Amino acid sequence: MKPPFLFYSRDFLDHLTAGHPESPERIRSVLQGLDTHHLLSKLKQVEPPKLADALLYRIHSPHYIQRFAQFSAQAGQGQRIDEDTVVSTGSYPAAQKAAGAAVSMVDALLSGQCDTAFALVRPPGHHAMPHYLMGFCFFNNIALAALHAIEQHQLTRVAIIDWDAHHGNGAEAIFYNDPRVFTVSWHQDPNWPGTGHIDEVGAGPGKGFNLNIPLPKGSGRKAFLETFKTLVAPALKDYAPQLILVAAGYDAHHADTMTEMGMGAHDFAELTAAIVSLSHAVGCHTGFLLEGGYHLEALSNSVTATLMTLIYQEVRPFKESFLLPDERSEPDIHPLITKIKAQHPSFQKLIQ
Repeated sequence: MKPPFLFYSRDFLDHLTAGHPESPERIRSVLQGLDTHHLLSKLKQVEPPKLADALLYRIHSPHYIQRFAQFSAQAGQGQRIDEDTVVSTGSYPAAQKAAGAAVSMVDALLSGQCDTAFALVRPPGHHAMPHYLMGFCFFNNIALAALHAIEQHQLTRVAIIDWDAHHGNGAEAIFYNDPRVFTVSWHQDPNWPGTGHIDEVGAGPGKGFNLNIPLPKGSGRKAFLETFKTLVAPALKDYAPQLILVAAGYDAHHADTMTEMGMGAHDFAELTAAIVSLSHAVGCHTGFLLEGGYHLEALSNSVTATLMTLIYQEVRPFKESFLLPDERSEPDIHPLITKIKAQHPSFQKLIQ
C-alpha cells in the first residue's frame, strides 16, 4: 500500500496576514493535529517547487502576476491589497509554492508514485480569477493542477469537486466553456460570493460540465452525503474522469463562524471515503488541496480525519470536543435535488 503524499512547505507560513483569519496558524494547527495522531510518519512529505511565472501564465495574466509580485516585494510584514486580503513580502513566494504543490501533486498521482495525495497549502486558490485576486486567493491552484493534467499528461477528462462552503467561482469561471473539466461545487446559499446557482451548468462545449449544489444553512452530513449519492456520483460516473481533484475547504464545519453549516470532522472523513470510492469505480487517482477553514481546532480535526481516511483506506471514528448538531435539524434538501435534476443536462441524459 503506497502512503499518501503530503505536499507542504514551511514557506507557506511566511505569507503573513496580520491577524487575518487566513493565517499561518491554520497550517500550524493542522500539523499539530497530524502529529498528535501520529500520522506524519505515515505520509510521504514532499517539498514542492515554486511554479515558474511562465507556467502561471497558462491561467493568469502576466500583468496581474507582475503587479502581485511587485506589491508583495514591498509589503513588509503585511499590507492590505484589497478590503479582504493581506499581502506580505512572503506572500508571492508562498503563492508560487502553493501552485507548485498543486502541479507537483498531479505529476505524482499520474506517474503512479501515489494513489492519493493532499496539498497542505496556503494561500488558498479556488476564488482566484485570471486577471485578479479574490477571497484570500491569488493563484487558482486547483485550476492550474487541472490544466497541467490536460496539457502535460494529455488527459481529456478531469473532475474538480469543491466542498468548501463558499462557491468555487474561480475554477467554475476558468472552465465554464471547457468539457475537459467537470466542476462540482457544494456551497452555502446564500453566502459570499453570491454565485453558484443551479442554472449555471456550463456554456458552449462546456454545457453540462458544471454542477452547483447550493445548500441551505444548517446543511451537514445528511445533505452532503445524499447529494453526493444522488447527484455527484451519477454525473461523474457517466463522465468517467481520469483524475479527481478536491478543493478541500473545511469552513462547512459547524464550529466555523465564516459560515452556518453543519459538518463535523468525522463527516469530512465519510465524504473523503465516498470520493475515493468513486475514484476506484472510475479507475482514477484523487488529490486534495486545502482551501478554506478558519476555526483552528475544527480545521485541524477535519484535515486530520481526511488524511486518516486516506492513510487507512477506511473511515475510522473521530471524536471532537464540539457538540455535533442533531442531524434531524438539517433542512430537507430533497426539493433542491429535484430542481437540480430537472435543470442539469447530466441528469436529462441519464434519465433518457
